[in-house]
Amino acid sequence: MPKQEKAPKQPRQGRVKSPELLFLNEWASRQSKRYRLVQLLGIVFTVSLVVQAWSLANVFSDMVIEGAFSVSLLLIALSALLIRALASFGRERLSASASRSIRYSLRKKILSHLTHLGPSRLRIDEDAALSTRVYEQVDALDDYFSRYKPQLFMVSLIPCVILLAVLPVSFIAFGVFMITAPLVIVFMIFVGHKAAQANRRQFRVLAMLSNQFMDLNQGLAELKRLGRTGQAKQRLSDSASAYQRTTMGVLRLAFLSTATLELFASLSIAMIALYLGLGLLEQLPWDKGLSPVTLTQAFFLLLLAPEFYLPLRQLGNDYHAKQKAEAAATDLIEIFDTPLHTTAQAKSNTETSHLSVVKTHSTSLLTFLKLSWQEDGRSRLAPITNHISEGERIWLSGESGVGKSSLLHLLLGFEEGYQGECFVYDDAFSELDLAAWRARLAWLPQTPEWINGSIRQNLLLGIETPTEQALQEALVKSQCDDFVNALPEGIETKLTELGTGLSGGQMQRLSIARALLSKADVWLLDEPCSGLDEDTASAVLNTLDRASKGKTLLVVSHDTHPIKWADRHWNLTHGGLHEQSIEAIA
Repeated sequence: MPKQEKAPKQPRQGRVKSPELLFLNEWASRQSKRYRLVQLLGIVFTVSLVVQAWSLANVFSDMVIEGAFSVSLLLIALSALLIRALASFGRERLSASASRSIRYSLRKKILSHLTHLGPSRLRIDEDAALSTRVYEQVDALDDYFSRYKPQLFMVSLIPCVILLAVLPVSFIAFGVFMITAPLVIVFMIFVGHKAAQANRRQFRVLAMLSNQFMDLNQGLAELKRLGRTGQAKQRLSDSASAYQRTTMGVLRLAFLSTATLELFASLSIAMIALYLGLGLLEQLPWDKGLSPVTLTQAFFLLLLAPEFYLPLRQLGNDYHAKQKAEAAATDLIEIFDTPLHTTAQAKSNTETSHLSVVKTHSTSLLTFLKLSWQEDGRSRLAPITNHISEGERIWLSGESGVGKSSLLHLLLGFEEGYQGECFVYDDAFSELDLAAWRARLAWLPQTPEWINGSIRQNLLLGIETPTEQALQEALVKSQCDDFVNALPEGIETKLTELGTGLSGGQMQRLSIARALLSKADVWLLDEPCSGLDEDTASAVLNTLDRASKGKTLLVVSHDTHPIKWADRHWNLTHGGLHEQSIEAIA
């Protein structure tokens, strides 16, 4: 019988790390140079620690036994103490610098990813909760990178060096250290696991509180009209109380683990001290009449005992930083796991269809051929086949859920999971230079975004600074000049993120002025009259009519706010796109 070949021996796999830990380690590796310097200073610190303990032990024993005082040994001890202090200071500064660089780079990458996601970011969470992740949860990584990561090296270095120094002096002291150290580590991990769960609950409650605060702040005027501010206040108070309870739960676990670690360390040091004291008195039960160590050695062991447990105790405190960082990393990973392009495009992009579309509408700026969007078995956009000529103004209406806003998101370039064809002139949309295309676009969402700054700063945000004459012309054309000039500080009047002090119609006119200043020739508007009363909506649409002449316009609006000056009216249903006559509008 032929001998069966032995299967090749599989390499032993290491401990499986969680995705959160892999994420944190990946970012820590970007500061590997700084962390290597931190480790080098840690070695200097540890050597100085042993030298200091040895020098002081000899100084004390000489004073007790011989009544002599060694200045040279004292200078060595003081020099070692100074080196320890400088090494510790350097480690802290380098660790803090590494943490700051990591968090800055991480926050920058998160903001870039959210920017490229565009409206798709709302699939992750609301903007208020996302801002909590960007600021609060990124900052929650600070203790991990500045304290826990450097301490991991020290917790393996210092105890090992001390054990090597203790082994030739006393086997019993060595054994006490070896038995008690794992107990500290096991309890640290046990409590740390509970702390991780508490931290995750805390971040969830904080995100909920942020969302509620933003929602209530935006709807405060409506709540006042309905007389429901009391219920809103109570709801926000309940969420704040829940956050307070979760925070206190995290602190309670932190204090509990710290107290327990201190207890273990104190009992272990007491055991070492009892053994050395009975040994020096020659009263050990198993070795009466003999002293296992000299006075110098006893001092040396007593000085090293607290130092042996100190890095373990510090790691126990910093272990909460690890659990907090992992809890924060869970939500940060979710952001990066959200792809910029949600699904692969399923297109029948044949030469025939391309040429036929271009031939039929050769002057069209935008051409749609059976353009639709199916995602996860759900229709995000009903099929569209039509075109938009340059300078044409299109009113798109339809019931909710048919994909009107989704079409705008596709044209903004934030989604590529569509089916069918979309062309800009003769070029397929998927092959466009998005940066150049977006430079041609003006985007007016239902709720325009504002920053905490002056009206001027908000109008000029993200565009080249125009001349003062161009700025005033845009204000006149958008009919903003009257109410802006009537403000106490004019165009320098401060705005908040919610546009406090201005009406909804005034804010929409400012959005139109901003679009004019951007010099964009393609305007995309999503419900510009949403939330406005009939008279204000009519005034805004009249302003939009005058300001958008000569622009290519695609404006989404319900039939409740008809756009009679539009060149064409598209009605989108679940069955597809239907063109209707503007003259038929009552």
